[in-house]
Amino acid sequence: MSERKKMTLPPPPPRKELSDDPVKFCNEISRLFRGKMREREGQEGAMTQPGAHLVLSMLALHDGIRQLDLVRHTHLRAPTISAILKKMEGEGLVERKSDPQDMRAVRVYLTEEGRALDRIHIGEIRKLASIALQGLSEEEIGTLMRLLPRIRDNLLSDSRKEEINKEGEKQE
Repeated sequence: MSERKKMTLPPPPPRKELSDDPVKFCNEISRLFRGKMREREGQEGAMTQPGAHLVLSMLALHDGIRQLDLVRHTHLRAPTISAILKKMEGEGLVERKSDPQDMRAVRVYLTEEGRALDRIHIGEIRKLASIALQGLSEEEIGTLMRLLPRIRDNLLSDSRKEEINKEGEKQE
């Protein structure tokens, strides 16, 4: 494992004006979680790409999904998805095939190697989540699980409003 992979990222500099912002803490937790996952899995190549684990998870749930639908479901940009899939395909984790009913569409499938990697990834997520949630009661975890999806949904709702506004501007 390279020196770079062994290092845990330092925390961002404290910002007094953001010290009580829960979304800032969510972002920091996410960043730390991703760093720890990279460290634990020792991944290289495609799986070090931002968004690659999300793509892997989505394919595990929706094997054979159209590439365009993968873009919609992950909220990643089409060029990002294309780059991730190209690397994953090169490493034997996925295969892309033309949709037999719509030759313009491309469907993406996990290979057996991709499925095995997803199982390993799920195991590592569970282990790391257990560490992250140490000392929290079931009630506290329940509260987090009620609140965090609402924050996510607010951000997704705002993104959808922006997309609608952009589409409206194009039509004028």
